[in-house]
Amino acid sequence: MNKKSIVLLITLSVLNFTVYAKNYEVKLLTTDANGQNMVMSPGYLKISSGDTVTFVPSDPSHNVESLSIPKNAKSFTSKMGKKLSHTFDKNGVYLYKCTPHFALGMLGVIQVGAADNLAIVRKDWSEISTGVAMNKERVSTYLTQVK
Repeated sequence: MNKKSIVLLITLSVLNFTVYAKNYEVKLLTTDANGQNMVMSPGYLKISSGDTVTFVPSDPSHNVESLSIPKNAKSFTSKMGKKLSHTFDKNGVYLYKCTPHFALGMLGVIQVGAADNLAIVRKDWSEISTGVAMNKERVSTYLTQVK
């Protein structure tokens, strides 16, 4: 193969990957349609590596911050009341929170491909869950959905 063919092949591979990447939205809600307070919607999301999630706060009191993520993955934190788009490029389970509403159980779980770090996330959750006063069962429910 000549140099031009190799460059073309690499370019097409990158473009192909980009074309198939999906975009998702997670809403940070003060109250959802079912009357639940301080909730991520959806609370559990399964995506593929290369997909992007946009976190959309319903009001200025919400933000998003990663808590437990796969080794070598990029952490993420948004400013209060501001949208954040994050592309997930490492497989694994990501546990994240709304910083000011952490104690109220405003957390979510994103699974990217294989859940290689699930045991670590479960351990991290057992250690940090003592700081959650309400809706603690949400994260446990989300983690049972990870396959």
